[in-house]
Amino acid sequence: LCIEYDKERQECLNSLLHDDTRYDKISKEHKGSLEWLWTHEKYQKWSSSERSSLLYIEGKPGSGKSTLAKYFWKNLVEKEPNTIIANYFYTLRGTTLEPTHENMLRSVLYSILKQDETFFFHFQSEFRKFRSSNDSKWPYTSLQQILSSLANHPFTKRLYLILDAMDESEENDRREIIGLLCQLCEESQSCIVKIFLASRPISQFTHRVKKGHHVISLQDENEKDISEFARSFLGPKLDLPPNILNEATEYIVEKAQGVFVWVYLVQQKLLEYSEKGCTKNQIFEFLKSLPTELEAFYEDILCELEKREELDIKDGLRMFRFILFTYRPLRLAELHHALAIPDDPDAEFLTSDESFKGDLIHGIDKRVVHCGGNFLEIKGFDEDRSVQFMHHTVREFFLRPTAKSRFRMNDGDSHIRITITCFRYLMLWAANTSLEKGLPTVDNWTPKHFEAYAEYLNKRPFINYALSHLTQHI
Repeated sequence: LCIEYDKERQECLNSLLHDDTRYDKISKEHKGSLEWLWTHEKYQKWSSSERSSLLYIEGKPGSGKSTLAKYFWKNLVEKEPNTIIANYFYTLRGTTLEPTHENMLRSVLYSILKQDETFFFHFQSEFRKFRSSNDSKWPYTSLQQILSSLANHPFTKRLYLILDAMDESEENDRREIIGLLCQLCEESQSCIVKIFLASRPISQFTHRVKKGHHVISLQDENEKDISEFARSFLGPKLDLPPNILNEATEYIVEKAQGVFVWVYLVQQKLLEYSEKGCTKNQIFEFLKSLPTELEAFYEDILCELEKREELDIKDGLRMFRFILFTYRPLRLAELHHALAIPDDPDAEFLTSDESFKGDLIHGIDKRVVHCGGNFLEIKGFDEDRSVQFMHHTVREFFLRPTAKSRFRMNDGDSHIRITITCFRYLMLWAANTSLEKGLPTVDNWTPKHFEAYAEYLNKRPFINYALSHLTQHI
C-alpha cells in the first residue's frame, strides 16, 4: 500500500512539472547588504507571530525586490531548516508560462509535495480526477482548490511561500490570486503559513494586502545598502580621495531615491569614463552630469548606441528583437547561430555549411556586450548561458511607444523577421550539405545513418527553438 501511495505521489509530482528559469538569473546581493531585514520591526512581528500572515515587500522598479526575495529564501533555508519553503519568481523575461498564475501554483504545489509526502492527501482527489480526464494540463481551479485546502493541514511545522514580482504576473485573475493567498493566511488553523510577497505598488494590493498584514517599503530601507555599494566602486575602483568619495556617495544616495538599477548604471558609466584617463574632480563632475531618472538614463544609452557603426546598430537591433519577441529566453549559443542567418527577406541566403560558418560571429559574448550597451547581460554558466535585459524596466522601455529611434521595433515586423530566421535555419540543415557525400539517399538510410544525422542536428543549437516555435511567430 505504501509503495502504491508513493508511486501515485510521484506521478502527481511529474504532472506538476513547470517552467522556472528566473531564480538563477537574479543578481546576488552586494556583500553585507540586506542584513537589516532580520532586525526590521515589521519583519520580526511577522516572523515571530504564531499566526499565519503575509509580509508585503513593496518597492519601486529597480529597488532590489527580486534580489531581496532571493536573499531571504537562501538564508531562510539555513535559519529554519525544518520548515517547508516553496518559492516562485514571476517574470516577463522568461517563457510564456512564467508570468502565469497557473505556473506559479504548479511550482509551489510541486515544491511542497516534494518536500513532505504528508501533504499528498490534499492532492489525491483532484489528481485522480485530472488523471481520469486524460487532459494534458491540470485544471486551474483544481490547483487553486489544493492550495486553499492546505489551510487545514494538521501540520505543526511552518510553511513559507516566497513569491516575487507579482507585478510581472498576468493581470487576469491577479486579484483572485491575491485573495486566495490572503484567505490561506486567514483560514489556516494548525498549519502556520507565512507568505513573503515582493512587488511594485499595484492597485490590487492597496485594499487587500495592506489590511491586517505587514508592509515594508524597500526604497525606505535600502539607503545604507546603496551607500555601501556606491563606496565599493567609488573608492577601490576609482580611487577617489576621502573628501570627494564622501561627497560623491551622498550625491548618489540622494539621487538614487532607493533605485539600485540607477546606481548600477552610474557605476558602469563612471568606470567607462575613468578608463579614458581623467582627474578625480572630473570624475565627480561627470557623475553630476548623468541623468538622475532611470528613463532619461535609458534614453542616453540609446542615443549612444545610435551613434555606433551601421553593423553595430544592425546587430544590436537584432539582439534586442530576439530578446523581446522570442517565446522563451535564448541561450547564448542559440543567439549566436540565429544572428548568422539574414532576416531581411531580400537578402541573399545560401544553404551551405561553409557560408553559414563564415557568417558566425567570432567572440559572441564580446559582441553582445558591445552592441547591447548597458542594456544586455549574459547570465549562467557554460552551455546554459543566456542573454537577457539587465532589468525588467529595460524591457518596458523598449516596448513603450515614444520618440522615433532606429531601435524601436513593432511586434508585427519583429515576428516576421524571426519567422524568416527560423525558416532559413531549418532550410539550411534540411539541405544537409555537409553530409551529402557521406550519406545515401534518405530511402536507403539505416539506423546508423539516422543516428549520424541526429548527431549532426544536435550540433545546431537554434534548431530546437526553430522547430518548437516557428508556427507561433507566423
